[in-house]
Amino acid sequence: MADRVPPIDRVLESIDAAETVALAQQLIRIPSITGREGTAISTTVAEWLTAHGIPAEVQEIAPGRLNVVGRIEGAAPGPRLLLNGHLDTKPFDGMVIDPTGAVIRDGRLWGRGACDMKSAIAAVLVAARAVRESGELRRGTLLVGFEVGEEGGGWTFPQLIGGPGACDAMICAEPTNLEVHLGARGGMPIVVTTFGLATHTGMASQGINAIQKMARVIESLYALPVLAEEEPAWGRSQLNCEQIEGGGKVTASVPDRCELKVDIRLNPGLPPERLGPALEEMFASLRATDPDLKVEWAPRVAPWRATQIPLDAPLLAAIESAAARVVGRPPTRAGFPGGCSAMLLLNDGKPAVIFGPGHIQQAHTVDEWIAVEQIPLAARVYAAAALTYLS
Repeated sequence: MADRVPPIDRVLESIDAAETVALAQQLIRIPSITGREGTAISTTVAEWLTAHGIPAEVQEIAPGRLNVVGRIEGAAPGPRLLLNGHLDTKPFDGMVIDPTGAVIRDGRLWGRGACDMKSAIAAVLVAARAVRESGELRRGTLLVGFEVGEEGGGWTFPQLIGGPGACDAMICAEPTNLEVHLGARGGMPIVVTTFGLATHTGMASQGINAIQKMARVIESLYALPVLAEEEPAWGRSQLNCEQIEGGGKVTASVPDRCELKVDIRLNPGLPPERLGPALEEMFASLRATDPDLKVEWAPRVAPWRATQIPLDAPLLAAIESAAARVVGRPPTRAGFPGGCSAMLLLNDGKPAVIFGPGHIQQAHTVDEWIAVEQIPLAARVYAAAALTYLS
């Protein structure tokens, strides 16, 4: 009877939910704050791989900072598929739960990194072991690769894929709530400055208030027509006025300068070279209707375009069929709202998708958690996708 069970189904049945969740708890209990991760998290992962028959390599980035790669060779030559995640987390500041408690309560696993993204790392590890033990990897190489520094401590993913994690395709395990994310948004962070005329508050009507002028700019930014455009799977591009500073040089004075930092995240249909002229047109219109408005804007960093996997890519078909098989329904397509490792591969012309357990809204929060049931489901999807893609 066992021979009548399709090979992929046998692999999926071998993945134990309780073991996968317990491994996630073990990883959460190891502090690995970005930039000062320490070696414990990396050596734990490397030792787990070795103990389960998967050759592991540690890549030293700096003292106390290690990337880890595991490798499973298929029966015949073929593409190298990387299952990727980052080992570091945000700091513990302000958390209202035990950040390393890894407590399970109300169907949720709580702790720093529970959502972003130690549960996903546990799922990747268990999936890789199931693939190795099955002997069903027909061709190519299955890699599991984990880097440090993604959360702001000096991202080391380029070193990973430039070294032992070199690959031809990748599934990034960032939290997507088990949706298939086709790529990552681009970005165009800008700084806007308005200039006014300082006068005493008692003569405020004789001055030009730079903060008041900025208020008009903010309203116009949020009403920018190109930001209202909807794209399938992606929705709208996003704008966030994230920091503002003005006035305060002296008391009782009309502010003569105001600076606004704006973060704009771009869908594939709104590249930077299209947004730039739209912003120029908006500012020109504001100046035309207000001769007292003096405003400048400039990019804060070099803008970047959104990335998206080709919709006919075999990797996309593999992850979607795997998710449908495991979850029981076709997965939702979407775009990843932030930056992630998939961007680098897609920019190099290599296929990459984002799929992982947990919802991005829970990442970085003071009470970070993940739905427990999603962790073993993700492990089964990774295993099925790898076997399908490398079949």
